[in-house]
Amino acid sequence: MELTQKREKLMKKIDNHLRTMARHLVTFDTIEETLDYLLEGFYKEYACDLVGVVLYEKGRLVPKVWKGEQFTIDQTLHLDVRDCSPKLLKNAIWWQKDKREETNCAFHAAIKNENLSTWFTVPLHNLNESFGLCVIGFREFIPLIIEAEQIFTEFGHDVASSLILAREKESQKRKMKGIEWIKENILPNSSIEHIIEKVVERACKGTQASGACVYLYDEENTCFDLHTPWYGAVGHPNKIKINSNKSLDSYFPFVDVSGGSELTVPLLVNLKAIGVIYVTSGGQGNFTEEDLEFLKFVSDFVSMQIENARLYKFEYESKNSLETILEHQQELVKKTVKGADLVEITNTISAMIDSTVFLYDRFMNLITSKVKGEERHLQNEYQQEIKRMKNEITKLRAEDLTITVNDTDLHVLPILQGNQALGYMIVSLYQKKMHRLIRLTIDYVLNVYAIEFIKQKLVLDTKEQIQEGFINQLFTETIENPEKIIQYATLTNWDILEPHTVVVFSYLTEDDDNIVLIEAKKSRVWEQIKSELSFHYKNIIFSRKGDDFIIIVQTPNEQNFWQRLYASMSEVTNKVEPTLNLYVGIGGNISKLEDYYDSYMKASKAKNVIINRNPNGGYAIYDNLGAYTILSNTSDAQSARLFIKKNLGTLIQYSEKNNVDLFGTLKAFLLHNGNVREASNALFIHRSTLEYRIDRIAELLNVDLNDADVRFELLMAYKLYNLFDFTSSELM
Repeated sequence: MELTQKREKLMKKIDNHLRTMARHLVTFDTIEETLDYLLEGFYKEYACDLVGVVLYEKGRLVPKVWKGEQFTIDQTLHLDVRDCSPKLLKNAIWWQKDKREETNCAFHAAIKNENLSTWFTVPLHNLNESFGLCVIGFREFIPLIIEAEQIFTEFGHDVASSLILAREKESQKRKMKGIEWIKENILPNSSIEHIIEKVVERACKGTQASGACVYLYDEENTCFDLHTPWYGAVGHPNKIKINSNKSLDSYFPFVDVSGGSELTVPLLVNLKAIGVIYVTSGGQGNFTEEDLEFLKFVSDFVSMQIENARLYKFEYESKNSLETILEHQQELVKKTVKGADLVEITNTISAMIDSTVFLYDRFMNLITSKVKGEERHLQNEYQQEIKRMKNEITKLRAEDLTITVNDTDLHVLPILQGNQALGYMIVSLYQKKMHRLIRLTIDYVLNVYAIEFIKQKLVLDTKEQIQEGFINQLFTETIENPEKIIQYATLTNWDILEPHTVVVFSYLTEDDDNIVLIEAKKSRVWEQIKSELSFHYKNIIFSRKGDDFIIIVQTPNEQNFWQRLYASMSEVTNKVEPTLNLYVGIGGNISKLEDYYDSYMKASKAKNVIINRNPNGGYAIYDNLGAYTILSNTSDAQSARLFIKKNLGTLIQYSEKNNVDLFGTLKAFLLHNGNVREASNALFIHRSTLEYRIDRIAELLNVDLNDADVRFELLMAYKLYNLFDFTSSELM
C-alpha cells in the first residue's frame, strides 16, 4: 500500500513538472531557447546523466543539443531512420520494457555504446509532424515507472507544438527583420543594380550561403541573363538560353525545393517569372525549409520592385534612345540640306550606329562603303558572300535578309519606293546585336537613302531630258545653233568638244509579244544598261531616238574597249531579257561639233549591217566594215534604194507573195561564190532544190548568174541593202 502511494505521489509530481514545463515552453521565441529549457528541466529534475534532443531531418536522426559529460552522441546518433526501429519516432521506448528491440535497431546499439544502464525516449511529434525524440539516460541502474510512459508521450506532443510555435515565431521575426532591412536598404527610386546588390547580400546572410546571384529573364532573346552584381562563386553561365516548352527546373537546380546544397526561388510578378534568386552553399551544407521560406519572402517583396526598376530603366533608356535618334535625324537632315553625297551620308550613318555599312544600287553595284577598322580583314569575305547571295538579295522587298560570315551577321535591308527597290543597305553587326536603337535609326536611314536615290533619279531624268533635247539637234545634217548646244552641254557638265564616238544599238525579238510588252522589255534593259555602264565608265552620255538607243563615249585609246563595252551590254541584256537580240553599231571618231551627225549615221549603218549579217546579234565598227565603208561614202540613200530595187526588187516581191525565200537563197549562193554544195549546206536544203531555185531566180531577174559582172552587181545590191534600213515596200 505504501509503495503504491509513493508511485502515485511520484506520478503526480512528474505530471505537475511536465505540465509546468509545457506551459513555459510556449513562451520562448526560438527553437534553440525551447530546446535549452527542455534540457535544463529534465537534467535538474531527474538528476540524469544524459539528456539529448535528436531531430529528424530528411530521413536521418541528427543530434541537435545535449547535456552530459563524456558522451559522444554527436557522432553515434547520426543515424539513418531506416536502420532504426519503426516505433522510435512514434512511441516512447523504455529500456526494460522494450529490450527486445535491441537486436534490430541501430539506435539501441548506439545508446549501448554510451554505457547507459537505464534510458528512455520521449517522441516529439503531434498529429501533423515529427520533430524527432528526446533521450534521457542514467549510468547507474534506475527503476523506471512504466505507468509514466503515457505522461511523457503526451508531454512529447506538447513539446512538438511548442517547437512549431517557436518556428513560426522565428519565421515571423526573420520576416520582420527582412522588412526592416529592405525598407532601410531598398528605396522606391533605387536602381536595379542597387536592388540586386542588396538582394544577393541578404540572401547570403539569411541562408548562410557561400554564393548568391539573380538571373533576370530577357524576353527579346528568350534567355536568362546573370545580372550584376553577384556574391561569391555561383558556378553558372552568364546567359542561359531557354526553350519555352521546358519548365524552370530544367535550367536551375532545386526550384522551390529545400534539402540540397543549391536553392532556386522564382521572382514572380502577376504569376509570370521575371527571374530567379539562386543561392549555393558550395557543398558545405544543405538548405532547410526555413531557408526556402526566407527566400520566398524576399522574392515576394522584391519581385515587383525589380520589375519596376527594370521598367524605369527601360523607359529611361527609351527616352535617351529617342533623343539620340532625333540627334541622328537632325545630323542627317543637315547633311541632306547641305547637298552631301551618298558617300558622306554613308560615313555619317556608319559613325551613328558604330557599324560597317555597304550601299548598293538596285542592280547590286557597290556605290560606297564605310568599313570599321576592326573589320577590314573581313571586307573581302563580306563582299564575296554578298555577291554570292545577289539573286536572293534582289528579290527582297518588305522583308530583310541576314547573311552570316564568320559568326558576324550582315543585315540586308532593301531601300524602297513603294514596291520598287531603289538600292540595298547592308549593315555588319560585328560582335553586337540588332537592338531597338539601331533598328529605329536604320529605319530612318532607309528613308533618307530612298529620298537621296529619288533625288538623284529626278536629277538624272531632268539631265537626260535636257540632253535629249539638244542631242537630237546634234544628229541633224545641219546644226542651226551650235552655240546654244555647247551652252546646254556645259550646263550638264559635258565637254562636248572633246573627242567622242557615237554608239547606236537596238533590240529585235522573235517572240510574238505585243508591241507594248516588247517596249517594256526594252525599257527594263535600257535602265539597267544605263546603271551598269555609268558605274564602270565615266562621262558617258545616254539618249534615245525612236527605236534606237544611243550612247556617246569619249573616244577610247585602249585596245579591246569596244569588245568589253559590247560584252557588258550583252551580259545585262541576257540577264534581264534573254529573249531580246542586241545589235550594236559603232560610228566614227568626232573632232568637231558637225561630226556628231556623221558618227551617228555611220553607227546606224554599222548596226544595220549587223542586223542583216548576224540575226543572233553582235556589234560592228563602221571603220572596219571594208567595202561597206566605200559604199556608204559614195552612195546617197535615194541612189542606193533605186539600185537595190532594180537588181533585187522583183526577187523581194516574189519572196513575200509566195512565202519562198528566194531573196535569202540568192544571198547565200553569192556569198559562197556560186558553190552549190556549200550554199545548200548553209541553207540546209538539198542540192537539187537549190539548183531549181537558182534557175527560178535567173528567170525572174532575167540574168545569167554565171556572169561575174552580174554577180558583182547583185552582191553590191545586197551590201547596200545591209547598209541602209529600207523597208520592203520601198524596194518593190
